[in-house]
Amino acid sequence: MHLLDFLLPPRCGGCRRVGAWLCERCRASVRRLEEPLCPRCGVELDSNRRECGCRARLPSLTRLRSAVAYEGPAEAAIHRFKYGGWRRLASPLALLLAERLVVEGVAAHWVVAVPLHRDRMRQRGFNQAELLAGELGRRLALERPAGELVRTRPTPPQVGNDRRTRFANVKDAFAWRGPALDGRAILLIDDVATTGATLDACANALGRAGSGPVIGVSVARVNV
Repeated sequence: MHLLDFLLPPRCGGCRRVGAWLCERCRASVRRLEEPLCPRCGVELDSNRRECGCRARLPSLTRLRSAVAYEGPAEAAIHRFKYGGWRRLASPLALLLAERLVVEGVAAHWVVAVPLHRDRMRQRGFNQAELLAGELGRRLALERPAGELVRTRPTPPQVGNDRRTRFANVKDAFAWRGPALDGRAILLIDDVATTGATLDACANALGRAGSGPVIGVSVARVNV
């Protein structure tokens, strides 16, 4: 047992019960995304549709995949992880995503996190996507490229914005600083995906730096 777990026992991010960072009951009750899914962006579809029309909206992402719906214990755990400073939740949340990616056969050479702007980083003290990237890389044996993806300007929070505003907020807001990416396939990770606007803007920056396919992944998905 980790010494910190002995002094401060883990408390479930979903229900706050003591014993694990995500208890078995909450792990079992999170809603895994189910087919039919859009083969490109991974959003849940009704049985009458085969695609959602995302191709024009998300030109830079090769695919987008998420593990669970952003509701119930998953929503509670991600909120505590992101805003409450429950950093140890990175491991069980990344496990949910890793399990989904293995089932779907998603593979890449590198993993890259959606960055925070330095001002937001100072406020929060950590980047939740970076913690997830570290855990996912460890579980799937993915390397991190030399260099970094950066957010070049502050962007307003996306919560509550409509689709058009979300895409406008992040247009040209990211850049790659480092060596060319040599056509390597990249997993681009964030905690939650809604429209995919942020992930696609990041994928655009990676593509300009010479990446191969960029597959956006998130722990949770908001169905819009």
